[in-house]
Amino acid sequence: MIIPLRKFLVLGASEDLDDFFHLAQQKGFIEFIAPGGKHAVELPANIHTLILAHKILLKLPVKKPYEGPRERSLGIRKAERIVALKQEIEKLQEELRLLEAEIFRIAPFGDFSLEDIDFIERKGHQKVQFFCMKTAKRHKTNFTDEVFYINTEYDLDYFITINPTLKNYPDMIEMRIDRSLGDLKGQHALVAETLHEREQELKECAGYLEFLNEVFLEELNDYNLASVKKHAVFPLDNALFMIEAWVPDNKVNSLFAIQDGYAVHCEEIAIESTDAIPTYMENKGMPQIGEDLVLLYDVPSHTDKDPSGWVIWAFALFFAMIIGDGGYGLVYLALALYLKHHFTHLKGQSKRFLKLFTLLSCSCVIWGVLTSSFFGMKIAPDSFLSRISVVQYLVEKKADYHLKANDDVYQDWTSEHPELKVAKTGKELLNIKTGSKGTPLSYQMKGDFSNNILLEFSLMVGVIHLTLSFARYMRRNLAGSGWIIFLFGGYLFAPAVLHAHSLIHILGWVDRDTATKVGEQMIFIGAGLALFFALIQKRWKGLAEITNAVQVFADALSYLRLYALGLAGAILADTFNDIGAGVGFALGAFVVLLGHAMNLSMCTMSGVIHGLRLNFLEWYHYSFEGGGRLFKPLKRYKP
Repeated sequence: MIIPLRKFLVLGASEDLDDFFHLAQQKGFIEFIAPGGKHAVELPANIHTLILAHKILLKLPVKKPYEGPRERSLGIRKAERIVALKQEIEKLQEELRLLEAEIFRIAPFGDFSLEDIDFIERKGHQKVQFFCMKTAKRHKTNFTDEVFYINTEYDLDYFITINPTLKNYPDMIEMRIDRSLGDLKGQHALVAETLHEREQELKECAGYLEFLNEVFLEELNDYNLASVKKHAVFPLDNALFMIEAWVPDNKVNSLFAIQDGYAVHCEEIAIESTDAIPTYMENKGMPQIGEDLVLLYDVPSHTDKDPSGWVIWAFALFFAMIIGDGGYGLVYLALALYLKHHFTHLKGQSKRFLKLFTLLSCSCVIWGVLTSSFFGMKIAPDSFLSRISVVQYLVEKKADYHLKANDDVYQDWTSEHPELKVAKTGKELLNIKTGSKGTPLSYQMKGDFSNNILLEFSLMVGVIHLTLSFARYMRRNLAGSGWIIFLFGGYLFAPAVLHAHSLIHILGWVDRDTATKVGEQMIFIGAGLALFFALIQKRWKGLAEITNAVQVFADALSYLRLYALGLAGAILADTFNDIGAGVGFALGAFVVLLGHAMNLSMCTMSGVIHGLRLNFLEWYHYSFEGGGRLFKPLKRYKP
């Protein structure tokens, strides 16, 4: 939930400043306000070094944690050494790259002594030059006697010339050689050996990661404390200190407890209209995991209602519907259990992420059971999974409804398959076999009916989800009550426009004609009420509310992505199964595993992106202000 904040003025004797702020940091629920124009103290060099060292060590293989002395000075020196090693390694790698490039460049001339070349030039009064040219141009060039062909590498020919003076040749590029091949190789070996030694030394430092993290937190705590002290002002010739602070409403008594024993007084003051009030969110359990998701998109305003608990459960449902397969959920669950078993020391956000992963896994398994969908396999209507499937129950009710109504759906099926006319119940209709090979028609009929049910369920979920959004902010936006009526009216009226049959008709809750009439009336009544309440709250500006009819309609239809993405994943899974079955066992097993792995990856991305998008865009649109700033109290960070 979002806890309101109260503003306090803290006054105290200067000699108690250090002790008071130290205790406030230990308690960790007060955000001290920096006066206008003041800025945070610049991060010390030690913290920068520790951050760089931490990033470097994270990329190294895991080593046994360091168990020696824990002095802070030792940690800082080790961090400095790690950063220096990384910089030296990068310089050595660059030097090695340049040496390799130079060796590759002059290797066609072989290994020779530059001193011998210098001797020839001095004693013979000649100039020795090195050239290369494109091999394709060599056959078109007439060379003079002073040009000596040496070698060909790739598409280049290499030459040496000896002349009394320096000369240039058409189509030939002169090459300067400052060091011999032997010298370069020797230097390369020396640099490579030094690089190996530095890399080994750096790898040995990997065990210091946990220790350096402790030192970093100690340095950070000192920095935060020093930064807050800088915000205090000292009236009366530095005899007093004064600072303003934000305190959560449920922590006010603890604030007064802190001041006891010190010459410090805390007085509540009025919140000014220019104050940027931070947002304090306090959640436990699943809502805390939802808070992590909420903060991915935006920080709620301090006037918002906390959406954390709503987002986590809606996201779990949307993710399961998009994955649409209990088999994939079992894969997720197995991975979640493996991670939980092997990473028993996870804390904080990492531990909450694992809980989120487990929740999503379980939601996928439950959805797979409800829809009898596992790895894209065709589940027989009379199997155990079908008997416990809610979708299979609805499919049978739908088949029974069309059979008794003898409507156009039933007529279409029986005209194509006359043998279905003998069925007396929906279950019999689904189990009748047809065709020369006796293939159960129920797979096709069940597939069609299931798709219709899941499509409608997606819209139903959208209507309910948006209704909850409007209801949460009903007091702030009375027009939302009208749009709730509008949404349900659209749901009741839509089957008549689409010439379809709704679940409420099939289950006998409302007959089709009544639903159509009531739905049509609710659409106009809802839109009218929304406009009426908007005019009351916003006066003439409320006239723009009628344009929200298009927005509400579009937002409701946006939930069809739940059905579309789930259907796409199911089709791909079924396709990979059919391909695997047709190419033999060995190759087929590979195709099925690879295909499902690809499908699972794509479904996971879709589930995360669109599962969150429906919360952050469609749902937030009517019950979220955002643009807030998180409450950041002075607190002591612990490893």
